[in-house]
Amino acid sequence: MKKYMIAWACCISMVAMLAYAQDDGFQMATVASIEKLANDGKSSGDLDRYKISMRMGDVVYVCRANAPASNFMEWISGKQFPAKESGKLLLVKNPNGQIVQLDIASKKKPR
Repeated sequence: MKKYMIAWACCISMVAMLAYAQDDGFQMATVASIEKLANDGKSSGDLDRYKISMRMGDVVYVCRANAPASNFMEWISGKQFPAKESGKLLLVKNPNGQIVQLDIASKKKPR
């Protein structure tokens, strides 16, 4: 019984820590689509161009990003990441804690 109480206390602590970590204005956003675009010759050779749609709440953000492919290795449709809007940027936290900046091209409310 004592082991179950300790396990239960650990679970409650973990949930509390996760809730606290989400309190910095970030909320969960879902990758609706991600598409690697052809390089236009203007960007650096080590950066790739992406068109990314993310759904956060009842808004779909259509974004553009120039970043190394390693930033988007785990990004697939349906995967969720913590994100927040900051002016014309959508700031998204990768699983490793790195924040990826996406330029917001447009915002839409789905029908």
